[in-house]
Parts: sequence; C-alpha cells; structure tokens
Amino acid sequence: MKAPITIALQPMGVVEDSLISFLQYELAFLFGAVEVRPRVLIPETVRVPERGQLVGGLVLSALAGPEGADAVLGVVDEDLFAANLNFVFGLAHGQKAIISLARLRQEFYGLPPDHDLFRDRAKKEAVHELGHVFGLPHCDDGECVMHFSNSIVDTDFKGSRYCRRCQKMLEGFGVEVS
Repeated sequence: MKAPITIALQPMGVVEDSLISFLQYELAFLFGAVEVRPRVLIPETVRVPERGQLVGGLVLSALAGPEGADAVLGVVDEDLFAANLNFVFGLAHGQKAIISLARLRQEFYGLPPDHDLFRDRAKKEAVHELGHVFGLPHCDDGECVMHFSNSIVDTDFKGSRYCRRCQKMLEGFGVEVS
C-alpha cells in the first residue's frame, strides 16, 4: 500500500478560517493528509495597483515550498492574473500551487452571496491545481475537474472529481485519490 499524499495548505493574506477548514477536510478526504500552515502576508511586490490584481506567477514564487509535504497549496482572496491572461483562478508549478478566491464569489459578478456555491468552486479549483502539481494536464472531458475553466460558467459545469482517465494517470504517477 502506498503512503497517503500530504498537502500543506497555506493561507496567504486575509482568508476566512472556515474556508481553510473546509478545504482541509475536503482535500484530506481525497488525498490523505492536509496540514494547515500559519497565515503569511502577501508580498507588496506582487501587487499591480492599477489593475487591482496580483501577479500570479510572483505569488506562486513567493509561496514557501512543501517542506515535509508532497505539495503546497496557497489560498489567496485577491484577484490574480498571469502573462497573456486577464485573470486566473489558480496556477501550479512544480510542487506548488495557488488558488484565488476572488472570482469564485457570486458577489464578484454583482450577484447575492451563495456560500455553498463558493465553497464548491474553491474545492474544484484546489483539486484542479493539485492535479497539475501531480502531473495532470488539462482534460477534454468537460465534467472532469481537470477541464480548463475559461470562465466561472466552466467551473460551475465541471465536477469536483477526476475522470477515470485522469485518475488512472494519477495512479501511474504514484498518487492515489479516494
């Protein structure tokens, strides 16, 4: 039997503790173990005030490594962008990933809050970015969590689980998920 995967969950800036607890529970159920790290500040050097956004790649670079875990997932409640993209829901490189909560909230789109929908979206983006950390590319299956989200509609449509093909790929990489 393979050892369970350990995820380090890293709140960056102001992030609701209840959301971090929710992600800890959901990711532990899927991957095995999740340790929550103490909150860290977002470096001012990653901010682009005229855009009201953070440079996603710089936030990812500022994220401490997994040290003792298989992967680290940073969680920010500010909007991110990346080269040639107006925004990103998240990014991953190597053993590090980040997700942005800003555009996952109904309020971002001028709609009333929906707590359950927000949590579902956050879970999908977390599982998606961790899939990249463990070697998965984007998936053509529109219902797979690894399907690329070009908009919040795409995120809402896809599921929160890996399709059979992506799950088999993960197993081939030595990652077992529930």
